[in-house]
Formats: sequence, structure tokens, C-alpha cells
Amino acid sequence: MPKKLTVLLVSDGREPFEKLALVLYNQGVITCRAESSAEVPVLLEQPDPPQLIFTDTTLSDGTWVDVVGLAARHWVPVIVVSRLVDHELYVQSLEHGAFDFVVPPFISADLAHIVRCAAWYRTNRRASQAAAAA
Repeated sequence: MPKKLTVLLVSDGREPFEKLALVLYNQGVITCRAESSAEVPVLLEQPDPPQLIFTDTTLSDGTWVDVVGLAARHWVPVIVVSRLVDHELYVQSLEHGAFDFVVPPFISADLAHIVRCAAWYRTNRRASQAAAAA
């Protein structure tokens, strides 16, 4: 039986992350939470770390840029969550290493596709890194 996907939600606010968590839950995704970027490395170094991160644009101790940097060390894709459509932020996030950028409403089919692609990317990126190191 395949292991369920675990996603880290990084946000010091409630909305839109409550809605995001509900959509992910309905898709069978396990979620865990962090309220600051300082918590991210601790969670990524656990024996069974999250395979994907959704992060708010701003946090009490930094921004999405900090989360992307921390996650890159562990080959974990980061999806930036904005409350509003912001084309400039969308482009900046992709240029700085985010896997994707989403805004509410979180349409189940769209979110499922994004999560599936990010999980595939992580698995294949880790395999490529391991093969290159061998």
C-alpha cells in the first residue's frame, strides 16, 4: 500500500489555510502545521518529514523566500499561497525556486493535480540526485 502524502502548511494566520487544509484532507493528504519559518527545518529533519510545503507569503519571522530556501536543502517542493491574485508575486516565486503559486478558491481537481505533480517532481528529483552522487 503506498504511503500517504504528508504536506506541511506554513502560516501564522487562519485563512485561506483552513480551506486549503480541508481540501487536502478530503483528498486523503495528511497535513501538519508550522507558524514560522524557524519551525520548518525542525520538521524537515524528522524521520518521516513532509514531502511538500504550502507556505503563506508572509510569516512572523520571514517570507515565502525563507521557506523556499530552507526546503531546497531537503529537495522539498514549495507552493506559495497568496490570498489575492498577484502576477508579479507569481513570477517572483517561480523565479526564486517555488514549485507553484496558488490562490483561493482551492478547486479540488486543480489542487489534486498540483499536489500530484509536486510529489512526482520531488520523487524524481531525489532519485536524480542520488544517481548523480553514485
